[in-house]
Amino acid sequence: MLLRIRSPAGTARITVEPTTSGEDFAQLMLDTIPNSDARPDPKTLKLSNQPGAGGESVSFDALVGRTVGDMGFSHGDLLFLSYKAVTADPQSHPTTQATTSQPHPAQPDPSHPHTHTDPPLPNTIPLTDLSNVKEAEVDLFWKSQNGKIERKRDPTFCRHGDKGMCDYCMPLEPYDAKYQTEHQIKHLSFHAYLRKLLSSRPPTSSSATDLPPLDPLSLSVLNPCPTGSHAPFPGGICSTCQPSAVTLQSQTFRMVDHVEFASPTIIDGILSAWRRTGTQRIAFLIGKWERYDKVPMGVKTVVEAVWEPKQEGELDGLTVEVPWEDEERVSEIAAWCDRGLMVVGMIYTDLTPSPEDITKSLYKRHAQSYTASSLEMLLSAAYQISHPLPTKMSPTGHFSSRFVTCCLTGDQDGGIGVLAWQASEHAEAMVKAGIVEASVDPGVVRVRKPGPGEYVPEVFYSYKNEYNLQVKMPAKPTFPVEYLFVNITHGFPVDPSPLFLSSSFPTENRPGLHDQSMEIVISQLSAILLKSDAEITDTGTWPGRIKKEVEKWLSDWHLVSFLCMQGMFSLAEQKILCRAATAHAHPKDVNALEELFASGGWQTLLTIVDSSRSVQPTNGFSNPPFSAFGALGIDSPAEAGSSTNLSGLAGSSAETALGGTSGGGGGGAAASSGPRECPHCTFVNEPGSRDCDICGLPLDG
Repeated sequence: MLLRIRSPAGTARITVEPTTSGEDFAQLMLDTIPNSDARPDPKTLKLSNQPGAGGESVSFDALVGRTVGDMGFSHGDLLFLSYKAVTADPQSHPTTQATTSQPHPAQPDPSHPHTHTDPPLPNTIPLTDLSNVKEAEVDLFWKSQNGKIERKRDPTFCRHGDKGMCDYCMPLEPYDAKYQTEHQIKHLSFHAYLRKLLSSRPPTSSSATDLPPLDPLSLSVLNPCPTGSHAPFPGGICSTCQPSAVTLQSQTFRMVDHVEFASPTIIDGILSAWRRTGTQRIAFLIGKWERYDKVPMGVKTVVEAVWEPKQEGELDGLTVEVPWEDEERVSEIAAWCDRGLMVVGMIYTDLTPSPEDITKSLYKRHAQSYTASSLEMLLSAAYQISHPLPTKMSPTGHFSSRFVTCCLTGDQDGGIGVLAWQASEHAEAMVKAGIVEASVDPGVVRVRKPGPGEYVPEVFYSYKNEYNLQVKMPAKPTFPVEYLFVNITHGFPVDPSPLFLSSSFPTENRPGLHDQSMEIVISQLSAILLKSDAEITDTGTWPGRIKKEVEKWLSDWHLVSFLCMQGMFSLAEQKILCRAATAHAHPKDVNALEELFASGGWQTLLTIVDSSRSVQPTNGFSNPPFSAFGALGIDSPAEAGSSTNLSGLAGSSAETALGGTSGGGGGGAAASSGPRECPHCTFVNEPGSRDCDICGLPLDG
């Protein structure tokens, strides 16, 4: 017989016999849960004939020793499987593996497109299950607001009193076209677009008005065909299962209206790597979504930090790991630091020194060339597909994405500016279906020529000609890339209040430039603690200024993520560490720092710092003994001639973070033997150089 099993992972069908044992029946139900989902806790597994608590439910232990025939099931019955996900042990010491699973949809490869097929009604969630969709706080806020644009009494046209209202002063809808034109708002915000869709529905309450207003675009072939009149694709295709022709127009709305960088140091940190190596860099943006008042019902992305994945930079491009293996772990640590903090986008550099003046950057992205190349746009769309926006306004439970793309490139004045954009909904659907591919000309996108067993629908694009008439042209075989993205404004806050106060710890995944290590952690912490005569291992004797300085030093995203991935702190202690790093932004969380000081992982760290006091280099850095690391199971390079001795890193980020200078002759020797940054063009020259290799000017000024 066939039984339907509905669980938090979705609805699936299993085939059983009346003689199937209860143990095999239980295993068949467990096999319907995808491996990408969180594994169920065996103690919480229950089977019921009704959803929720309304029906009869039995635990899986009751199935042992019975057969399916004894349970009274009939062919086609719908059963409800409930469970709770396995939670990580708070005393475990996770490193690079996430303790909770946050699966993302598969990310398509835009460099190898192929025809994509979807089952009929792909990924559709029953309306009763949309209640389980967890929406962002900013979406819940705008849902609770009417979104009307308030207007004051017009002294010229209004003929009523202060408490009256007329057509000239009544509130406007958030999608009002005249208001958008007057305030030069090119795109509707996402929630204003939703209100526009809902405004066309009758105000009467019926089941039709409860349907989600959004309809996710799909350009994939339906396989098998809903009619069942021919063989599955590619054996056959008809007008029902094939996608319709695509007509591209400029998207009228955008999912994000503004990108705000919490601090300029975020941009400076990425640019410092380019200045020192001359190669391009990429990083993922860590931030959250907040309200944006400059646009009706607007949403902005606030970037608090970045994470640089494993990559190989080049002068005119870069190679990055796909998929990003640390994403789940990074997202987990970010969520511990602040509510709603997550991966919100990516940023990369596209910088070339100007041939006329190498101190300026080449201005190559403008109206006469391109804003984003076709390859970049397809990459943006691929990342957006793997980071969909959860919403109850879509029958699939998700719609498009708020994943943003930023590019650091030369501006018109020869400086460095930021460009921000998002791929459109059509771009996501076309990349997922394998319809388009990158072109040699960065300003156009190619419609892919179908191969054997593939199907590519016709593509048209619409525009206004010189007579201001709307015309439609076939994309044979290219069309402008501007049809596939929407621009996003960007900026910095007037009164910065970043979540992370420090940036002294080195950035991850920069081999050869600077490496993260426990030696740097111990050196930076000991330099703070040695400013006082208090006992290092007894935090109760620390002066208030030392605690404040340690709290500020801990408020470093790169430091917090590094410590969480080292295994020194348990899972519960890692959460306390993240709270302590952002305690300044949460005034009610006054005990986070003291809880961290009392934890076992922190006491272990202080023990290493205390043991390192016996060896004090002349430049003020404290190198911990390698035996202390080995006893604690912490990896530390101990080979002779390695870069573990921080006395040779004068002028590095570690010394800058300590705010000190090298003392004595040893410090001066270290400074002269290290890399030297040109004061004229900022190029980092090899040790021992007297003149800059790029501009030829003296390095001494």
